[in-house]
Amino acid sequence: MWTAPYTFATMEKERKPGSRRLPTCSPDLSQRPVTLKGAGSLLSLCYLLILLAALPVSCDKTPAPDPPSGEELPPAVADSALTRVTLSAGKQNVYTLDLFVYDGGGTQPLEKHLLYDRMPDSLSFLTTVGEKILVGIANSPRRFNLAALGRFDTMQKLAFSFADDNPASPILGGTVTTVGQAGGIVLTGLLCRIVLKTVTNTMDGYELLEEPRVRLIDLPDNAEILREKDFRPTELLDAGAWTELPCDVGFFPQEPGTTLWCYPNDTPEDVLGVPRPSLEFECRIAGQTCTFDVPLPPLPRGCSKEVELTVDGPDSYTYRVR
Repeated sequence: MWTAPYTFATMEKERKPGSRRLPTCSPDLSQRPVTLKGAGSLLSLCYLLILLAALPVSCDKTPAPDPPSGEELPPAVADSALTRVTLSAGKQNVYTLDLFVYDGGGTQPLEKHLLYDRMPDSLSFLTTVGEKILVGIANSPRRFNLAALGRFDTMQKLAFSFADDNPASPILGGTVTTVGQAGGIVLTGLLCRIVLKTVTNTMDGYELLEEPRVRLIDLPDNAEILREKDFRPTELLDAGAWTELPCDVGFFPQEPGTTLWCYPNDTPEDVLGVPRPSLEFECRIAGQTCTFDVPLPPLPRGCSKEVELTVDGPDSYTYRVR
């Protein structure tokens, strides 16, 4: 149990500036040197001895006054403990870190919110004693409404919009329940990475795939930052932005390595639900605009997939996703 530091101020009544303090006992004059000038007088010496004998030989301290009746004592400090957490985010850049501390019992209320402009390897801070649920969120583009996040069950529903995320500094999140006032948080992102690895043109006659470009369609609009699985988006974005390939695709396969991003949707292939994202490849063949769609498999949180596309003609193509 933490107690207030024991200081001299708790022992002695505080003195007001400019106030006087009376001695609690008379000075012992018997210790003062007596000097008789000249030959002196026997009568003066006798008078001095009589005065010394009349002084008290001891003194009593004046008792301190009682504190005023009705004065309230300072409130007792609740039990506290030092809670420690380690943090890791892999190779991701972290520019801001919000750390939320929830009590592990009862309604799991928010006990503390800490904000940092970097992510240290570990942190130590005072909390109440007992199990805590620690939540870390990095690179949030917006500030948080702490009143709305006053309990852990509301934090579990916190979602970010795909439009607010940034692959260069992605939104990261993680949580841990402490054991013995300690725990570790691994921060991971929501963004899924889709790479167009190769495009192959197998058409005869040296026909080119001209003005090639690529994008994703049916993108999940948002996702919950603490969810680890069962991503079932309720709203979709029709399509992302087009990204042009470096050059036309001719006789030799092209390896553009074009990277596209989306939020997770891990709906199994045999389950009906919201459509999963697809890769859309567009080009011109003999002056005709052609489009080739590549359905993507279930996309877990933060996954990475590579697409290999082979175009055999305006209406014929094959693909592989891995």
